[in-house]
Amino acid sequence: MPLRVILGYDIVMSFVSSAAAFIISYYAYRAYSVTKKKSFLLLQLGFTFAGFGLLLDSILLSAAILSRIFHLTTTGYTLYFALTVIAYVLVLSSYAVDKFEFSETSIPSLLPLIGFGALPEGILLTLAGAITIQLGLNFLLNRSVDKLLIFMAFAFIFFGHLFFMLQAIRFAGFLILGHIFRFLGFASFLAFILRVVKPG
Repeated sequence: MPLRVILGYDIVMSFVSSAAAFIISYYAYRAYSVTKKKSFLLLQLGFTFAGFGLLLDSILLSAAILSRIFHLTTTGYTLYFALTVIAYVLVLSSYAVDKFEFSETSIPSLLPLIGFGALPEGILLTLAGAITIQLGLNFLLNRSVDKLLIFMAFAFIFFGHLFFMLQAIRFAGFLILGHIFRFLGFASFLAFILRVVKPG
């Protein structure tokens, strides 16, 4: 697959995922307004930082290609990484708060952030896998539509990280599947949050 096609697809899908992150952030805030649960407020802030990270990385990668100033790529990824760290702290805080505010509408969270190195993706894959297993067990013990949606979201995110990791090990075609599965994970997240905002 030509490098231009791969980079173009990567940029477009990162923009799409950024938009999805901002939409999730908006509805997480709406969920916070309805439930007054701090976990949703932290989730909202986490997805806001994640959205900005993806957006800045995509914009600067596009600028690097158009202007041939390739150090912009490094700048974009550095900003993305810094915002990712902040987002992780916020979302892991959301998960911790949920442990204290557990209810049917609580949301154990792991932010589906995407990097493009095999090692970072391997770490994220391991974390996503651990959370997916926990959510799967929770769903089997107490089945509900909300628990199913959250489990599906992290299952998709897990496979997204798996495909991104494979892509980083020279299987470029897996980039397409990685983006698709990440987007499906975001969509499942959004479906869950919409059920909280508009119950019944």
